[in-house]
Amino acid sequence: MRPMMTLLDVVLLLSLPIINDAQEQPNKMYQTNQFNTTVSFRQNICGIQERYDTGEIPNLENALKGTELRTVNVISQYFRLGETGALDEEYPGLVAVLLDELARLGEFTWRNTYAVTPAPINGKTWTNLLQWTTETYDVSTDWWASSLVRMSLGVNFPEGWYDASIIMVGKKNKSSSDVFQMWVWLAPFDRWTWCLIVVTIVLSGYTYCLLEMIDTKSDRDQLQNSPLETIFLAAITFTTHFEFKPRTHPARLFTFSVSFWAMIMAAAYTANLASFLVVKHTPHLQLSSVEDAVRNRVRICVYGNTQAAEALKRVHPNARVIPKVKEEEIFEGVLQGDCVVALTTVSSWEFWERDANINGECNLEWIGRKFRNVAAGFATRADSGTLCSSLIKDVLNILFLKMKEEGFIEQAWNNHLAKTGIIDCQDPNLSKEDEIEDAAMNVKNMGGIFMLHLILSAAAIISALIHKWYDKFKSQRDKLAKGHTCVNTQNDILESNLDPLSSLNCVGGTLAELALVSGSRGSDSNMNGKKMEIINTINEQLAAQLAALVEISYQSKIVPDQSGRKNATVQIANDDVKQIHCQSKIVPDHSGRERECNNIDSQR
Repeated sequence: MRPMMTLLDVVLLLSLPIINDAQEQPNKMYQTNQFNTTVSFRQNICGIQERYDTGEIPNLENALKGTELRTVNVISQYFRLGETGALDEEYPGLVAVLLDELARLGEFTWRNTYAVTPAPINGKTWTNLLQWTTETYDVSTDWWASSLVRMSLGVNFPEGWYDASIIMVGKKNKSSSDVFQMWVWLAPFDRWTWCLIVVTIVLSGYTYCLLEMIDTKSDRDQLQNSPLETIFLAAITFTTHFEFKPRTHPARLFTFSVSFWAMIMAAAYTANLASFLVVKHTPHLQLSSVEDAVRNRVRICVYGNTQAAEALKRVHPNARVIPKVKEEEIFEGVLQGDCVVALTTVSSWEFWERDANINGECNLEWIGRKFRNVAAGFATRADSGTLCSSLIKDVLNILFLKMKEEGFIEQAWNNHLAKTGIIDCQDPNLSKEDEIEDAAMNVKNMGGIFMLHLILSAAAIISALIHKWYDKFKSQRDKLAKGHTCVNTQNDILESNLDPLSSLNCVGGTLAELALVSGSRGSDSNMNGKKMEIINTINEQLAAQLAALVEISYQSKIVPDQSGRKNATVQIANDDVKQIHCQSKIVPDHSGRERECNNIDSQR
């Protein structure tokens, strides 16, 4: 094997310029099929080990100075490639950031000699993948969780950078606490629905005022000049109290729309508030540990054959395990009800907790205690004699401890979360009210009833305008019809047509003027006795009615002597009747009529 590795070293040196021009893509010389055991790219580090043992290399921290480590990286959110297949220029991932810092401190390189591999294939486990990568490459870079089983397979683990402690994640218990909540009564609707309710009430009040302006008879209380009062009436309608008093059909249609809208909104508010109260007092299954989950036979989602899944099966072989192919699927399974809890690691949960697609509404949370405290990080082959790969583990161990002391790993992890996650469920601005609002009815749920009220309101306004136009048109038509009737009456009188006169009803004194005009015209024409008799009869009836009105008017005059007032009233009334009768009576001699009327005036 050693002569082959020497030949590879020569080829590598010759190809360095080409690799640099390739913008740090995976080196094809070190790419091989997964689980191919016929080739190994591990370097012989024994020469460096001898130099360190003899004191030629005084500091173990710098033992790998000038070395090009051959690493293999599992493609994930921690090691990212761009569209060209090279390292992502914007953010290559946390593993690449850690390797860069290790290379800087240890004065070695890795970017020109790395390979990549996917997740285990063909039913293999992650432990199988770990064993193969450490036998084939100098360093296997990922978050490999240390365990006795893996150590017994000859895997070395330097200081970890990843918290692989096993925990449970489940749906958040949204039951109310004992903390006083001022605005919990707003919970049945979201904030936009409440805003829409307020706008609807105000517009409904102004709409009713508009109906009153169009037709002042719309309401018994004449509210056209009281918009604040109509807004108040619309507001109390929301509480299912109806105080409008509509009298026209458009007003009735609008108030029906308001009351129907208020009934639906009040019913939805009451029902949703009741559901909140029921949910608040519904007991939830309390799980404080993995043992509780196994004891209560709850379904547990696990990610493939990871170390966490293997640990659960080893300790609790009877657990109800639901395996998932991808890591994000274990959290989706909890949200969709496939399982009650998901088994994951602390660092993995910190990443997925901030993922908008998985936990956008902060419905998931860490449940109970840790199942196992486990550290994870890079891995190497435990070899202190053949190729001396254990030296690499010792150097990396020192460098990782130094990075931890300087706070680099913590800062790099926080930066990774900030770059890859956008949700912060620990944000104090995400209050209990925001959690309750998730279940509140929103505009999408209640938009239909608002649209119905809008349509009926528009129909009421259009109907009121049509009704007003029709009333105006009808009034003009009636005036024209009445004028035509009175004109025809003159012809009927002159033609002795008595039938229409029996049902004649002209308004505004038209008949009285007609009688005078007819008398004037009759005095100048050759009327026979029958025509004159008919006209005089009509005039006498009209004079009698007018006399009654005159007598009523004189009754209101105040004089000291009651009996004297009565005599005066009768005398004045009789004189007025004679005067009216004289003015309207048709006589053959027009001058004689004037003399008769003048005599009456002189007597008065």
